[in-house]
Amino acid sequence: MRKLSLTLLTLVAVACLATTAFADNLVFDLSPANGFTSRSAGSGLGQGVDVSTTQTINDMQFYLNLPNGGDLKFFIFNGTNDSLLYLQEETGIGASQNPAWISSPEFNFTLQAGSTYYFGVISDADASIGYIFPPISYSNNGLTARTDGNSNYNGYGEPTFSGNGGAEVALRLGTSPVPEPGSMMLMGTGVLGLAGVLRRKLML
Repeated sequence: MRKLSLTLLTLVAVACLATTAFADNLVFDLSPANGFTSRSAGSGLGQGVDVSTTQTINDMQFYLNLPNGGDLKFFIFNGTNDSLLYLQEETGIGASQNPAWISSPEFNFTLQAGSTYYFGVISDADASIGYIFPPISYSNNGLTARTDGNSNYNGYGEPTFSGNGGAEVALRLGTSPVPEPGSMMLMGTGVLGLAGVLRRKLML
């Protein structure tokens, strides 16, 4: 029994290592925020990004908090803010007075080289969203932050563009990398070890 317990503990540790390998890989990190804008329900904002290298992203994050809790919608508009390309909801965000990086549900969206996209967030409740002012120059992995001001949106059901602002929005974009070979081998060894112990126990 003791041997089985040790094997189970080993497998749990291996699984934790493998989980770390699956963590989002940030390819764009426009931060830190140096100010916050208070938004009422149904009022959101977004950040423009110019793309020079085609790539697929799986996650977007905004630095914010919902003082009374609520739901968020994450979305992507085209470069002229007249076509909504992606919209997904994350429900049940807990009430908090402290801002944190809040992630969208995982998705797959390919950013095409030569295009501009606006990444936005909007809440069905009061929200405080981090911004950067004055705008800074930032570029990474073929993604460049637009410095000509943030975009504003209205309407929680289906956000629509409502004009420009003068700041940048704290924004992170990530991909989900393939797990590292070493982590996968380690996890496989743990699983085989557990299977062997269970087999011996059943044969006794």
